[in-house]
Amino acid sequence: MGNERYDNLLTAIELERKAEEKHHRSLSAGKSIAEKIESGIVWYPLLEINQHYTVGEQIELTFERTKQLDSPHKLKSGVGCHIFKLEGAQRSKEWRGVISYVKRNKIAVILSESIISKDELSDMKGQIGVELIYDDRPYTVMAAAISAVVASESPHIKILREGVAQLDSLASESPLGFEITPDFLNESQTEALNGSLEADNMAIIHGPPGTGKTTTLISVIKSLLKSEKRVLVCAPSNNAVDLLAKHLDMSGVPVLRIGNVTRIANELTHLTLIEKARYHPDWQNIKKVKIEASQLRRKANKFKRRFGAQEKADRRDQYREAKDLMSWARDLEKKLISGLIRESKVICTTLIGVSHKSITDLKFRTVVIDEASQALEPECWNAMLKAERVILAGDHLQLAPTVKSIDAAKIGLGETLLTRMTGTIKHTYLLNVQYRMNEKILSFSNEQFYENKLSSDPKNAERLLEEGDAPLVMIDTSGCGFEEQINERSLSKRNQGEYFILREHFIQNRAMYENATIGIISPYSEQVKYLRSKIEEDEIFKEIDLIVNSIDGFQGQEKDVIYISLVRSNPNGEVGFLADERRLNVAMTRARKKLIIIGDMSTLSTKKIFSDLAEHIEQIGYYQSAWEYMGS
Repeated sequence: MGNERYDNLLTAIELERKAEEKHHRSLSAGKSIAEKIESGIVWYPLLEINQHYTVGEQIELTFERTKQLDSPHKLKSGVGCHIFKLEGAQRSKEWRGVISYVKRNKIAVILSESIISKDELSDMKGQIGVELIYDDRPYTVMAAAISAVVASESPHIKILREGVAQLDSLASESPLGFEITPDFLNESQTEALNGSLEADNMAIIHGPPGTGKTTTLISVIKSLLKSEKRVLVCAPSNNAVDLLAKHLDMSGVPVLRIGNVTRIANELTHLTLIEKARYHPDWQNIKKVKIEASQLRRKANKFKRRFGAQEKADRRDQYREAKDLMSWARDLEKKLISGLIRESKVICTTLIGVSHKSITDLKFRTVVIDEASQALEPECWNAMLKAERVILAGDHLQLAPTVKSIDAAKIGLGETLLTRMTGTIKHTYLLNVQYRMNEKILSFSNEQFYENKLSSDPKNAERLLEEGDAPLVMIDTSGCGFEEQINERSLSKRNQGEYFILREHFIQNRAMYENATIGIISPYSEQVKYLRSKIEEDEIFKEIDLIVNSIDGFQGQEKDVIYISLVRSNPNGEVGFLADERRLNVAMTRARKKLIIIGDMSTLSTKKIFSDLAEHIEQIGYYQSAWEYMGS
């Protein structure tokens, strides 16, 4: 039974790989540059702002967008790309690389070629762009991981393999003999800390946003280091890994950040392998040896009019010496890298990044996987293969990772380990005190998703923008004629009328928002794009700390004020993927002090979750008709 399940996962990985490849072809095949920019797979035109050498003498180039600033895109660190140069409408040159860094309008790319001439580098000027290319490496890594799980004879992997397949409680444990009771953790966090340390095979720490998962995980990791040589810390995304790495570093823990990133947030550059090596005392010596080898090679290549036996012997000796020097430099570099890894108490990387060559041979007692609700199961196994025990953290009632292939989802790829094992294994711990939002904002999610097991810390339970303000508002657009519109090319939807209502509500409350952070969320990319364009050109929103993003894009973030534009308004009561209740849960748990939901309840209430929401807000919040904002 167990092996059949993992065979299904292998099949699902291949189905998803094919779906991803097909999707990428649909975005790029036969499309113009403008269309590719629109679909988010191209940045163009770009201005080069920096170039330097990384460890291993690879060249990293940094560019900045000069147009379509802050527009949505699909480029992210760790994926393959082409840097291209246009001459007229045609590409004159193309270089392959890996995106190492994306932030706002800047992107860095490490070139795949380890040696590239100065002439080629100088060619990377002018009409330059970066295009995402199809990269099946994540699927190769996941397939290899599942195959290794099936073949493994490791006792720990066999227990986990069968435990996951059979939905076993994995109840074996090693009592600590003492209890850790940090005064900065609440009761549920302390229970999760001690229980996780006792679990032999698997533990789960789960809870909604604002319940202190990061704080608890940092305590778990620091406690593990008292008895373990080093700990592997992973997450599916670079942002989630960086968050943990930052907190661990601030706690004084020696952290090493591994992966296809050479520059993350400015305050974290010192954690990367590249930066640690670059500022190590031995690095200058390695650099000198490499320079000497390069000088000898250039000297050997130098043109000579007379080229006799002696000149041939000299050139041969110079080549041999250059080769020996370069080999020595590589050996020194390997020793330096190995030393840096040995000195690190925590290795932080993405789940796919676990396969990085620098840590291939490392084994761990424990791997901690954060944001496990966003991780495909095969990704998790890629990390779990390197350890004896896994501690998963996340919220299985928030959004799951996207699976493009319907068939792959049907045979198991859509179910995360966190969803599958939460409540099944003995060592499952719910963090039940939330420190983020006003309790009225939390109340609906608490009822619908968390069985009313959550409570609010007194410090934020009645948190408001100002005294007397309503923290939970619904503006119902029913009967206003604000029907959704569809983009025939992308099939995504927008609702212009909901922007009008949002703007009017914003104007009435602008004075109260003076020092507040604001987020505007919509489930539809077309609405996100529309809202951004309108807000950018509207003076009303100037000098306001405001961002607009999709529900997926907002996962993990929080703001003082959140507007949700639900978009769907049609005579057939169609709600599309809003029927996935977890989307509503994610959107509603972003706000700290005020949540405003705008939508057509006559359309949305065809789904029980929305009719329940409307009734809930009528009872404890402030329910309005959009007609109140329509003027006379």
